Amino acid sequence: MLDTQKSNTSYIFIPFRYDDPAHFSYMTDSLEKNRNWVQVKDEILYMLKYVADKLDSDDRRNCQCFHFELSDTARARFNIAALDAWCSTEAHEYQGEPVTYRFRLQNIHLYNFSTTVCMFAFQLVFESDDPLWISSALYNLKKVSRERITMAGDAEGPTTTLLEIAKKLIAQNSDGTSYDFFFYANPMTERSNVLTYIEVEPKDDYKYELYYLRRCYSDGFLYAENKELDDQELYAPSQDILWGISPEASVCLSCPKLGREAFIHGTFYKNFNAQYLFMYVLLLHQKYVLYMLLTKIGVGTYNDLETLEAYRHQLYEFETDFVFSCVTEVPQYQALYERMGEAFALKKMFGDVREPLLSLGEVRRASAEAEQRKRDKGVDRALFTLSLLSFFSALVDSFDFADAFFGWFLGEAGIKIVQTVFILAIIVAMGFVVRRLFASKRD
Repeated sequence: MLDTQKSNTSYIFIPFRYDDPAHFSYMTDSLEKNRNWVQVKDEILYMLKYVADKLDSDDRRNCQCFHFELSDTARARFNIAALDAWCSTEAHEYQGEPVTYRFRLQNIHLYNFSTTVCMFAFQLVFESDDPLWISSALYNLKKVSRERITMAGDAEGPTTTLLEIAKKLIAQNSDGTSYDFFFYANPMTERSNVLTYIEVEPKDDYKYELYYLRRCYSDGFLYAENKELDDQELYAPSQDILWGISPEASVCLSCPKLGREAFIHGTFYKNFNAQYLFMYVLLLHQKYVLYMLLTKIGVGTYNDLETLEAYRHQLYEFETDFVFSCVTEVPQYQALYERMGEAFALKKMFGDVREPLLSLGEVRRASAEAEQRKRDKGVDRALFTLSLLSFFSALVDSFDFADAFFGWFLGEAGIKIVQTVFILAIIVAMGFVVRRLFASKRD
């Protein structure tokens, strides 16, 4: 891949999922052996060990995410523009004039997670560094199923979409498994999340630029200042680095001319494309998994005990492996992680996801009560049958006892009277037993 310094770069993310968790290992092995992909050994430098250990690809047994990049040689095989070629969008109106936004397709990343929710990340470098121009370009490009792009700047050549490219790239790694892209969205309404970096000139503030960039607005949207929202969505860890964060996009503006040019062009730019990128991927993954769980549980399945149990188990594993309140002791990373999590409304979504589990106890109790009633009915039937048998046995025994015992001092008429009394007593006792059985059944 090209390794030259760029003054802007953007990542457009395309999520997808597959059904069978066992496909995680197959897909990882397939990508490792495939010459079209190169495995990336991510160095998670600033995250705490209990987070980094789950993302260590050298520990294949415990690693929960494997990262790959499309090889340079694979571009021609998939009709993807070369690294130094300009791609272009369709013509769109910008500042009153028709414009085609040109960019280089710098890289294509693939993140394979054990949760079955994975994603592509398309890295773009735009022709212009103008923030509003880039925001307008992303406004169109984030519509990955609709925006047609031309490879190598050939306006007359065939067009494609980023979503079509993603589907073509993943199709080779199927073992009969189907891949569901944007599984939480209706067709043709897909909108990608975006992560952007731009170097800017020094000025007093960048609220205007960040208003557009953090939402990927085009210049057709009117600027509306909102101090309360700015306080939530703007984060400045230093004077020369400023972040804008929203549910749809995150953008970092850096200003090398304020005195830290070597640091920004070196350490920070490298960290943006590694540490910050991976942080954003982890948070996006949380959001997409929550979308998947909410989609899978659906409407009308709350009373299905088996479904709820599987749901609970999947949620537990996900929270154990991927959900962390604290990921680092480095303040600027942790603060940004929290701001991004708030922008994605992850806590609220977790509440929505856990809500079906509240009914799991009720379903369990209802199931246990139904089983107990079923057992009680069986016992009642058995007791009733036994009572009938005992009734007839008691009648026979009472006749024999009356004749054997009272025959010593009573005549035949007296014995008949005693036998009649015994019969009445047995009938009354039998009636009492039957009455109690039916009363217990009603209770």
